[in-house]
Amino acid sequence: MFGLRAVLRTFNGQFASLSVRKCRRNFSEEASHTNRPFKWRKPTGVHTGINIYNHGMRQKVPLILRNPQMVTWYTCGPTVYDSAHLGHASTYVKVDILQRILRDYFKLNLVTAMNITDVDDKIIKRAQLSGLDWQKMARAYEAEFRQDMLRLNVQPPDVRSHVTTTMPIIVQFIQQLIAEKQAYVTSDKSVYFDVSKSQNYGKLQNLGLSEEKSDSVKRNTADFALWKARKSGSEPTWSAPWGGEGRPGWHIECSAIAGLFFGRQLDFHAGGLDLRFPHHENEEAQCCARYKTDQWVNYWLHTGQLHMVGDPQKMSKSLGNTISVTDLLKKYSADEFRMACLLSNYRNAMPYSDQLMLTARQTLQRFKNFHADLSAYTQFLKPVHLMDEGALKSQLAHTITEFDNCLRDDFDTARAIGVLMDQMSSISRCINEQQVDAQEEPAYCMDLLLATGNFINRAIVTFGISELLERESVQEDVSSSEHGIDPSLLVDDVISVRRRMRENATSGDVKNTQLLAACDELRSLLQQHGIQVRDHKQGSSWVFAVSCQKPDDKSKSSAE
Repeated sequence: MFGLRAVLRTFNGQFASLSVRKCRRNFSEEASHTNRPFKWRKPTGVHTGINIYNHGMRQKVPLILRNPQMVTWYTCGPTVYDSAHLGHASTYVKVDILQRILRDYFKLNLVTAMNITDVDDKIIKRAQLSGLDWQKMARAYEAEFRQDMLRLNVQPPDVRSHVTTTMPIIVQFIQQLIAEKQAYVTSDKSVYFDVSKSQNYGKLQNLGLSEEKSDSVKRNTADFALWKARKSGSEPTWSAPWGGEGRPGWHIECSAIAGLFFGRQLDFHAGGLDLRFPHHENEEAQCCARYKTDQWVNYWLHTGQLHMVGDPQKMSKSLGNTISVTDLLKKYSADEFRMACLLSNYRNAMPYSDQLMLTARQTLQRFKNFHADLSAYTQFLKPVHLMDEGALKSQLAHTITEFDNCLRDDFDTARAIGVLMDQMSSISRCINEQQVDAQEEPAYCMDLLLATGNFINRAIVTFGISELLERESVQEDVSSSEHGIDPSLLVDDVISVRRRMRENATSGDVKNTQLLAACDELRSLLQQHGIQVRDHKQGSSWVFAVSCQKPDDKSKSSAE
């Protein structure tokens, strides 16, 4: 027989082991599949015909909109303690491309929001080391970030919200989690989220939770801070209703701000791949707890990380392997960097190198050259001949359909660019090569050629690239308007004079080599200033080069 004390000890031990679940993160795929029954829940609403990759499901899922008249999108913004680098730039340019596709191509009414983390451990530490006021420093870096994004042609969000100005909302969010026993206050008045109360924690990263002894402060090792109690008298803090002073943890900021604007359900949430865990995982857990749902965000979009070729690690300030946006734009244009982003799927890693940028430059120049040749053909600077109207109609229809299929397939911009380039190559062969008139359905097809050019130009502009041809516009430049100078007309006149020089040089039985050399020199001078001259059988045309050589570096040739 067991004694009474022995029985009580046995039961007490069992109850104690069941009273608190000790959790840690388990990254094994086997653990995640056995412990995590969650599956992505298909929203109820309107099917768009677009498919988006879902990392948790490891497959593409259909984009279904709850309200097609209003589509909500939240992007994690910067922590403004230093200058933005290319890693940041690639994320925001890729996000901008996705938003433009949805807004300008699929015509969705996209409502976008972004946070600005203007108080954080990194900001406080950087300000203290620099001897600066943390608020002034944060504002300065935020202003620089905004300018960098504008220089990269990234459209600003509909609304930005700062952590410091939404503190009451953040505190209220935390209070609600405490009241629902989803979070707890520690002895120093910090607040932690209790992951043992989150049934689907780990669903974004495919990780599970397994039992482990907790530390001296947290109930579970996987618990994360919602509120950090004051550690020193020099750091910025706010009073908390649960006692003491402190400031919010990183993850709660986005949950509270996104919840403020979009409430209990969000269509899209975007950020870099490095944010998927723990940041986005914790955001999802907080909001599912706050709004009593098992799915807060319907579609998570994570952009692949940029890294230098030969360096497997992402570009990061802490690793000291960064290139600033300012330094990028000294060497390459915003359009060239955007083209580099377009040439890979937004989810893929982006190995950065001069070779990548040269490829982007050459690709962009091919688009410009195509439009210059098309313009020359339709202005009769090239020999005009009859083409197969039926074949051109079929090609244009195929291009439009394939381009649409690419964007519906998880926004496959790399394949979409390939579709456009195939069509350009086909048209270029028609207008540049000496061909006999078509025998089947012969027509000059100027309308079809222009329609193709218009579609390609609109497609490129949809991606955020500058228009491929200069449009006629009112001259805004004061110095030009004061003197009545139109730069485009001036270049036209110079090209016209050069054309007559070439005609005179080749009109006789013997070519005038000196005059031809002068024409070549004039062509080189124009090219140094970013103007690419293109000679045709019946005249010459010109186009702005993607990138021009610098006056002090005449040994290098411009991009062809």
